[in-house]
Amino acid sequence: MSMAGISSLLVTPVAGLLGDTYKKKYLLFSGALLLGLVNLLFLYFDSIYYSYLALRFLQGCAFSLFFVSAGTLIAENTVEENQTQALGFFGIFAIINHALAPTLSVQIVDFFSYNYFFLSTAFASLISSLIVLAVDTDDVLFKKSYNGKNFIELLNNKKLKLVCCVMFLVGGSFLTCLNFAAVFAKSINVVPVTVFFLSYTGIALIMRIFFGWLPDKYGQVTFCKPALILYGLSIGILGISLDYVSVVMAGLLFGVSHALVYPSLYTLALRFTDISNKSKAFSICSVSFTSGGMLFSVIYGLIAETYSFKVMFVSCSIIVTLGFYYFIKLLEKELLNEYR
Repeated sequence: MSMAGISSLLVTPVAGLLGDTYKKKYLLFSGALLLGLVNLLFLYFDSIYYSYLALRFLQGCAFSLFFVSAGTLIAENTVEENQTQALGFFGIFAIINHALAPTLSVQIVDFFSYNYFFLSTAFASLISSLIVLAVDTDDVLFKKSYNGKNFIELLNNKKLKLVCCVMFLVGGSFLTCLNFAAVFAKSINVVPVTVFFLSYTGIALIMRIFFGWLPDKYGQVTFCKPALILYGLSIGILGISLDYVSVVMAGLLFGVSHALVYPSLYTLALRFTDISNKSKAFSICSVSFTSGGMLFSVIYGLIAETYSFKVMFVSCSIIVTLGFYYFIKLLEKELLNEYR
């Protein structure tokens, strides 16, 4: 199960380089087509060892090609005053998919078979590749005079580096909560165990649909500072929860803050780079988020096993809240120095 995440982590920077060199529409098509073909190949292997590991690796590659290209393309084709809202809408479909896909997949497997499940996912991927071809995109290709940078040169931009640090903490805390919230709910006899995720999903959709314009109007950094503090505190509230109501409250606060912070951080990363490096900047943020999630999940899994879920969530809350405050203050200072 972790193989797709590992390959995504490795291939996302490559997707960023390709996105700044070739038309993103072609990369979107390649990612969707590759995913469809890989899902179809699952039908021809009956071993969950090396063949499945290879296929899962290719799934992660396909996802990276599509995700980085799609996010950057949306930002480039949206006026600056609405970029955060546009990226928020982009994320809405990922949130809906996280809820619908497992539900529909279980129904397909139960009523038909795993073969039909793989066929349906391959068909969906191939349909999306055809939709990509039908979309008339205005790729913002950089001029020859623009200077493409490598990743090390790009991270010399201190503002981008600070955004990546915040994204690392966001990814670590977000995936830790999603990975362990259900097990924690079960340990305190809260039913359904997915109540935290359901609360988060519902309020996140509402926030992005009706209030996605807030960061664009009041400024991403100005908006992120209190939102990130609230986000960190919501994890602490989850840790000290004892019943259904408190878990729901934690999920709602978690969703309210995270829903608009995530697209805001991507918007900042893209604004801190020129047109010839935007895909690379997007991929760096994505890698920061994923690597934070992978590292935090392991560390906090050990903490929960050794001590308790309460210690795990509360310690995570303290670390990320202080980290958010520190990095955002540094970012504010950098922006202030730039304006002087």
